Amino acid sequence: MDIPHLFQTLTSFTPRAFQTQTITRILNQQNTLLRTPTGSGKTETAIAPFLFAKTFNLDFPNKLIYVVPLRTLANSLRQRTEDLVMRWLKVHELPHKVVVTLQTGENPEDPRFEGDIIFCTIDQMLSSFLNIPYSVGRGSANINAGAVFASYLVFDELHLLDPERSFTTVLKVLQQVKGISPFLLMTATLTDELASQIKNIIDE
Repeated sequence: MDIPHLFQTLTSFTPRAFQTQTITRILNQQNTLLRTPTGSGKTETAIAPFLFAKTFNLDFPNKLIYVVPLRTLANSLRQRTEDLVMRWLKVHELPHKVVVTLQTGENPEDPRFEGDIIFCTIDQMLSSFLNIPYSVGRGSANINAGAVFASYLVFDELHLLDPERSFTTVLKVLQQVKGISPFLLMTATLTDELASQIKNIIDE
């Protein structure tokens, strides 16, 4: 697979070395921590392997859950991703339409995580993982938890999470899903201590 060529088709930009390496790792289902500055193309790096896998029918999860700490960020990334998907579909035909959805407290449009690419806030994802989803009743809780385990998980802006609360729970999620589905953790800045905790989970 010519990842640089595919990435250029998707974005119109030649990928940087870290983008090619990260996409390759994720397609090989290798969990990855990516530390790179804001504006360097993290979102495109995260979305690319999912679209490539769907296009070439690779062994890869059928859903992408893209987790962010802020509602405003979820909204903007959703729009950006819809544009990427439209650009990709002009060149590559997919067997099924790629549905991009949003699940936040303000815009609860996908309470059961039924989309193909789901943008959600950290509280929505963690409550689903813990089997107490905000978005649906207890009777449907297992559906959301199952979706988390069956998805390619992307955690963006990791450095904005509370180290004592949501970050600690994210580490629990990673320990549980490791070996089941791939995950990509992205941050512009992260303390060496927190990065070390993540690397210990990835390298275990």
